[in-house]
Amino acid sequence: MKTSARLFVLALISLLFLVIPSWAAELYEYEGMIPEGSPGARILREFVDGMDPLEVEMILSQEPDASGHVNRIFMNLRRPLIGGVRLDNISFEALDVHFNPVREWASNPVEVQDMLAVYAQGTLLEDDINNSLRNREFGGDEHWHDLALDFRSSSIYAKGYYLAKFIFRLDILIEISGELSIVRKQQIWLDNYNLRVNRVNVPENITDRAISKIQPILDLSRFIFPLELNSIEMDENKIQLRSRYLPQRFEGITYHYIRKEVEEKP
Repeated sequence: MKTSARLFVLALISLLFLVIPSWAAELYEYEGMIPEGSPGARILREFVDGMDPLEVEMILSQEPDASGHVNRIFMNLRRPLIGGVRLDNISFEALDVHFNPVREWASNPVEVQDMLAVYAQGTLLEDDINNSLRNREFGGDEHWHDLALDFRSSSIYAKGYYLAKFIFRLDILIEISGELSIVRKQQIWLDNYNLRVNRVNVPENITDRAISKIQPILDLSRFIFPLELNSIEMDENKIQLRSRYLPQRFEGITYHYIRKEVEEKP
């Protein structure tokens, strides 16, 4: 190769290294534990500690500055626990995010104080919601037991026993057919439902109390980011939750975490 051609190739390679952003090669991998490190690692640890996911991928446009600001974040969580329910998957993209100042993170939670927009989608499996219902108590003296949901293509069926106090204690078999709806953009409720009760002359206020004890079915207001849902799609096995716009991955500083345990927690 002639000297002039060789110099041209070397100059072109040098130019490419200048053009490619420095963060393109930044990848941080963690298994089972996230040590002290960058502000991004601290954000990741907040999600892992709060939601016990099986796996997390987080992408930052840049590390948060001292004020806690970052332009863009994408995150995908597999098997996170939110409000007592383990989701199969949830992902989100947030723009122009302002956390509390980084100096506070050593002794305080990482909190979202403001952002321009957030887009999300998630999947909830029938088996997971039923596992949650079996492990939860609904009330004290009056409570549900042996409650289970059955997803249909466009509706939902629920069946369980409600132990109520009315003159004497009643163990009432209640069957519910209805729909799921989004309430306050962050909660999933039973809606437009019909009840079948195995006993006659049960006052309406008892069944109203029974239904109120299982609402909401899912509460995403407990998520670290204030997600806003727009639509629900369901089939016989799962529910798909979506915001108006879907989250998108992008190139940036990537953090990847995987839980060390082989067996998934319930």
